Amino acid sequence: MRWPSLLQAACLIVVCLLGARVPLAQTRQALTPETPLVIHPESKQVTLYGVIYPARFNRAEGDEARYHLLTWKGGHSKNALIETPVDDLAFHDALVKIGAQPGNTLSMAAWTQRADPDSPAPRQKAKGSHLAVFLSWQDQPERLPVHRILRPPPVRPQLPVWTFEGNRDRWFNRVPFAPRPGCLVCLYSCPSGKLSNGGLSIADYMSHPGRFRADTESLPPDDTPVRVIFELLP
Repeated sequence: MRWPSLLQAACLIVVCLLGARVPLAQTRQALTPETPLVIHPESKQVTLYGVIYPARFNRAEGDEARYHLLTWKGGHSKNALIETPVDDLAFHDALVKIGAQPGNTLSMAAWTQRADPDSPAPRQKAKGSHLAVFLSWQDQPERLPVHRILRPPPVRPQLPVWTFEGNRDRWFNRVPFAPRPGCLVCLYSCPSGKLSNGGLSIADYMSHPGRFRADTESLPPDDTPVRVIFELLP
């Protein structure tokens, strides 16, 4: 496994420890379905409006079950924990505006060859700038680090490493009206997701059936509006 630098790791720990103490009011601008994205270049933060589905996420079965943390509701990736009206390309550009640098290192073979145990591509992990990701909602106005509302796979219980892989130049992002996945944040290193968990590969997803689950005891019910906050780490 490729661990982040000591400085990045230390910053991540500090941010996670302090995250629950930072009030929602600091974002200064209300998020709504009509205004779902706010960029704060001065504080290197992006916030967006979403709707969470913990029970649906945990019930999901099939090829992409419990793979997506956050998707654009206009894309074809289904059963994400959170859906948003924010286009994944707009999300990519917002991260660039706060200074994040995309890695753009994964090939589509990381996904298309996921069933081939001899292919090295699915074992690749996302690279790029690291971010902290938080969540809040009406009854939880203080932001929570996302790892606190997830139960990690028992075989790989480390904290997620949220990594700006990028992937903006995929063909389906360049062709007008082409259907596309719409992945904003994936729980594994994804060649379509703009932000990925760089600590786990698609090979990890395929080889270990014990996958992420939403902590339904701490999360609100399905169809609850939430705010997702992204903060660029040094």
